[in-house]
Amino acid sequence: SSGINAEYGGLVMGAAFTNSLATGLGTSIAVLCHEVPHELGDFAVLLNAGMKIKFAVLFNFLSALTCFLGLFVGLAIGSNTDAQKWIFAITAGMFIYIACADLIPLMNAQSTASKNPLATVLCQQVGVIVGFLIMWIIALYEADIESVGQPHDH
Repeated sequence: SSGINAEYGGLVMGAAFTNSLATGLGTSIAVLCHEVPHELGDFAVLLNAGMKIKFAVLFNFLSALTCFLGLFVGLAIGSNTDAQKWIFAITAGMFIYIACADLIPLMNAQSTASKNPLATVLCQQVGVIVGFLIMWIIALYEADIESVGQPHDH
């Protein structure tokens, strides 16, 4: 499932970059913020299952490579407006599902099991707020991001 998750991340990044630089950048940051903890979690599961570190790294790397497959497909079909809408809808639904079905219960379990639940909840909320702030800043400066690399009138 980790490979499919990474493939969808690549797919939405490819489609987002065909839409605009700002959309691609914002989407890539969101996917990165999702994938890094996801891959670290997968790595921990593999190690806890008894897999040696070398093999766990190899398996994580191979599943992460599927992101490039999705990226190339997204870049190829993302210029089609109808395909782009479907890609965004499906991946948005997938990420919302992951947040609701996996992330929120995990955050709740971690705060409940913590020696200092209040500190854990505060750290979690800081992470969520930082994520929102990053997306807000990208939206705020979207026009400036779009003009990167464009010729300027003097």
